[in-house]
Formats: sequence, structure tokens, C-alpha cells
Amino acid sequence: MVMSLSLFTACSGGNEDQQGDAQQGETSTVIKQKEYNYLTGMPFADGADKTARPVAVMINNLKIAHPQSGLTNADIIYEAVTEGGITRLMAVYSDIEKIEKVGPVRSARDAFIEMLLPLNAIYVHIGTSTSAERMLNFYSYKDIDGIYLGSLAFEQNPELAKTKGAEHSWFTNKELIKAGINKNGIATKNNFYPAFDFVEYGETKTLKGENANTVSYAYSNYADVSFSYDASAGKYLKNAFGVPHMDADTNTQLAFDNVFVILADVGIQEENGVLADIDLTEGTGYYFYGGKYEEITWKKGQPEEPLLLYDADGEILKVNTGKSYIGILDAKQADSMAISEEVHTVASVERVQ
Repeated sequence: MVMSLSLFTACSGGNEDQQGDAQQGETSTVIKQKEYNYLTGMPFADGADKTARPVAVMINNLKIAHPQSGLTNADIIYEAVTEGGITRLMAVYSDIEKIEKVGPVRSARDAFIEMLLPLNAIYVHIGTSTSAERMLNFYSYKDIDGIYLGSLAFEQNPELAKTKGAEHSWFTNKELIKAGINKNGIATKNNFYPAFDFVEYGETKTLKGENANTVSYAYSNYADVSFSYDASAGKYLKNAFGVPHMDADTNTQLAFDNVFVILADVGIQEENGVLADIDLTEGTGYYFYGGKYEEITWKKGQPEEPLLLYDADGEILKVNTGKSYIGILDAKQADSMAISEEVHTVASVERVQ
């Protein structure tokens, strides 16, 4: 993949705290202060820092790692295959103060880095793949990596280490992340692209497509997901491995206003023969909101360029405000998708490991 530094080569003058490293330079529009949350399109909470960079945390998504912690407070969650049919999550938070506890934390992967670069998110992970490390180095992107920072920025749950294994036992929180930020000298304020082209707050776009009260698909023979629309809450409830996808700390099911499934060509990286190689140039997909769906197209291009979504007329897609899920699905798995107007509820059962 050819990587360009086009968005990150210039740094504006001014307050030194407003300047970061190579990854924290000017974008095409200088953003002095955001008037709304760039991840959700919603107004800021009282007292929120309108200039703060978001925080992106890599999450273990093996079946044994469920239920994870801290996902209900994320503004956007990304999911994609990483290797061997398993998926990983990246939870993105606009406000570091909302990260009371999150994990178990796992290693970096390049497809997720491509998603966080235009968001200029502070990246939190434990370890990297070779290709992910190469991408971080190319962009001189300062991150918080548990391999180097250990217990300074992460904490282990001894009981989980004993019962599930060390790789399922490491977590972090706002104070630990702040310690990592201070240790590595990471800028906490600067510019970034909005995640979507949101409708005006208080307005709602009604999707033109058919009813979609239930959507399901399989990332692989191992990892399947589905979403059930809860009309009373106006949210899509996420299920994984055939049961509700729960947050261990809040004991609530993951819920999203917007669900996107983008289809991409997924191969295997030649240098290792194992890790997924996801082509994030362009493709087709689906947008789900309010119990309906529309077919969309998308483009990205270079890793640092934003993900652009288009409607059926080729216009930039207007996205409703709220929390979002973005699933990157192998185009070869598109036949596994089922969209139904019927409401299918998934019973909450004790997960058998």
C-alpha cells in the first residue's frame, strides 16, 4: 500500500500545546473549536473539552473475552477480521473522562489505524503487527503501547489471567491513559475530520429503503453478528456469537443509533501468510437507521484520508446523529447477510466458553 503524508506535513503556528507531531498537522480545514461532537454529531456535554482529540482503544473480541468492559460509553465501534476468521474491535471515545475501564486490550492492526488516522485519535493498544508498526512509524504517530508502557498505562485482572489467560486480562482507564499520554509526550488537542457528514442536530433523516428490523451476517465461520432494532429505544441492539453483546461493567447490551456495514476486499498479507489484508480504497455497503436501510457506496484512498460515504444518488451521505457501529465485512462474505423486517430478539443466556 502506498502511504502519503499529504494531510500531516504542515503544522500551524500558535500555542505549542495545540501542535502535535507529524500526525497532528493541519487538515484541509483549520478547526479552531468544534461546535458539536465530531464522532456523534451531538452537542457537547457541559464542561466538555471541545478541542480534545478522541481516544481509540483496541479490544479483544474472541468469544472467551466476552463480556468486555467499557464499550457502552464508546461513540463509535469498528469491527473487522484480523486473522484466522477472528475479529477485533476498536472503541473510539470523544471524551477521555468517559473511560472508566475498558478492555481487554489487544494489539494494533493496520486497517484500524487507517480508520483512526483521519480522526487523529490517541491510539491505545498492547503490541502491534509488523504492518501496523510500519504504518505507525511512517506517520511518526505517537501511541500508547502496553508492550513498552506496561503497568504505567494498563492494569491486569489476576483472576481473568488465571481463568482465561493473560491475553484476556489487561485493561486501561482514563487515569492510566493520561499517564501514558504524559510519559510519551502526546498532544491532546488538535484538528481532525468529522467521522460523518451529520444532519443538523434535532433533525432526522428517514432512510428511503426497505424495513430492516433485523440484520445478520458472518465475518467468518467463527464470528457472526446480528442487530435487532428496538423501536422503543430507537436503537439497534448488537448480538455476537448468538447471544446479546454485553458490557460487563454496565450489564447492558451494546446499542447503536447508526449501523454501517461496508464491503471490502479482504486477502492475506503475503509477508506473514496469516494476517488479514483489507483493501480500504472503495466499495459498497449498507446504512441502517430507525428500522430501515439504504445501500451506499464508500471511498477512502490513502490511510490518512477520511472514510467518505455516498447515497444512491452519489451525494455525500447525510448521517443521523448518535452512536455508530462500523463493520468492515469481506465482500466474499456478503452472501451471509440477511435483512428482515421481522423483529428477532436474542435471549440473554450464560455464555459457555
